[in-house]
Amino acid sequence: MATSEAVAGPGDPRESVSETAPPDTRDLILRRARDLFSRQGYRGTSVRQVTSGLGLTPAALYYHFTGKEDVLAGVLAPMERDGEAMIARMAELVQTPEMLREILDRYFDLLARDIVVFRLVADDVDVQKSAVGQRLRAQAGTLFAWLTGSSADVADRIRAAAAVGTIRLSLEQRGVDPDAHRDAIIGRALRIMTD
Repeated sequence: MATSEAVAGPGDPRESVSETAPPDTRDLILRRARDLFSRQGYRGTSVRQVTSGLGLTPAALYYHFTGKEDVLAGVLAPMERDGEAMIARMAELVQTPEMLREILDRYFDLLARDIVVFRLVADDVDVQKSAVGQRLRAQAGTLFAWLTGSSADVADRIRAAAAVGTIRLSLEQRGVDPDAHRDAIIGRALRIMTD
């Protein structure tokens, strides 16, 4: 006696087992690593800690990543991508107050999306020494050079540092809702740059 329930064909309701797919293992690893890296530091976090908290073996991580530095690159990838887009846009612009506002807006968005990851890059020496950390630091250098322009004047460098610092430190404050305070923070940074 043949049964027709062994294989689901196209259009068969059994073809889609679940309406809501479980979270992707790669994404789960990245989220867990982000949390551990931010709390314990990159060096202080082992592959075993990342996987055991998810009920996985280290071998499962190596199915998705080549190693811990590749996991770090995955955690930092959205920030790196946003930074590349900001730098590409900066290359098209002449620095006017309107264009300065646009770049400060983009920088704000980059940090507001994940200030925890930004803090990891800014504060963890081991992250800074990694390949992706070096690329992100180069992006920061490019932003700073664009903000200061061709001027080697100390006052211009101080203004640029104060403007980016205003954005970062404001977003790191407890209770600061990026959406509610966006205009005030960016406006202050812009005034610093244009005073």
